[in-house]
Amino acid sequence: MAISTCLHQTILRFYPLRILPMVNRFIDLYVKGALKINRTISSNRELHSIKSKKKEILKFKETGPWVSIEDIGLKKEWDAHIYTDIINSPEYILGEFDLDGYILPNLESIHSIPTIDKKHFLPRKKFRLFLVSVYGRLGVRKDFRGNAISFINELKIYSRLLGKNINIPTIIDVNYDLFSITFSYIKGPTIRESLYNIGAVIIDHDVETNPELNKISSEQRWLIQTERKSESLYSVIDSEFVENLLNEVKKIHDCDIYIFDVKYGNIIIEALSKKPYFIDFEQSRDLSTFGEYVKKIQKDKEMKLFYDLFFIEKPTSK
Repeated sequence: MAISTCLHQTILRFYPLRILPMVNRFIDLYVKGALKINRTISSNRELHSIKSKKKEILKFKETGPWVSIEDIGLKKEWDAHIYTDIINSPEYILGEFDLDGYILPNLESIHSIPTIDKKHFLPRKKFRLFLVSVYGRLGVRKDFRGNAISFINELKIYSRLLGKNINIPTIIDVNYDLFSITFSYIKGPTIRESLYNIGAVIIDHDVETNPELNKISSEQRWLIQTERKSESLYSVIDSEFVENLLNEVKKIHDCDIYIFDVKYGNIIIEALSKKPYFIDFEQSRDLSTFGEYVKKIQKDKEMKLFYDLFFIEKPTSK
């Protein structure tokens, strides 16, 4: 699937620069289509391959931030019997995440994390997410609802990123029969949640319950929410955070991974370190089989999105 960098040189030599956006769009569609075809026709083979890497994937499960059930209020003094059941269980479901990332808890004593009641719970549309305990450690189980292609893709992306000193949740369990992955729980709000808390963004619940908001695109909603978007953003994060985030994007790109879903809702501000953590890689693209020109186009596109999203000026080429 490699495309030579000679293609770029040929385009620049014979065609004006104004057609380059069209060429870049074609390359984006080419990558998307090629990966989709490859995933579809080789899913069984790739599932077998990724199964053989389970031990390699899980060897990193003890790394990264560790959040215990006691950190969210589940202590022995509360109920010794339930506490013992939880810490001795390979999986104990504590609640379910809604579309906005709020948790519908199964136990009343859960606190220190954003929760929601059953009346206001907004089911997720694609995959289900559960807050679980794995022998007392908090995790997030992602149920792919039988979608083998997305399940395989996320595991493949993780197999390239784990152990590379990148701020992402670790994988603490995989169920290849039910197509589910359990990630370590990263305590802290997403950037989107932090913006919502100061009234700067609209969450999905607001959109679902307001017919007028349902009529406009997410991009238009962002434009009408505040005239001072940059000031709002930098009231919940600072330039050091953005610099750290940029470094994380570069490390991911160095692994030939195109994140695809760079947005405020997929970046967690870790509670203790205040460092950025990326989540949600089921739509990411493994560019390792493509040529250098294709990789560059895809990575440059994502970097432009990053600069726009965080209101920073793109560095000029030397």
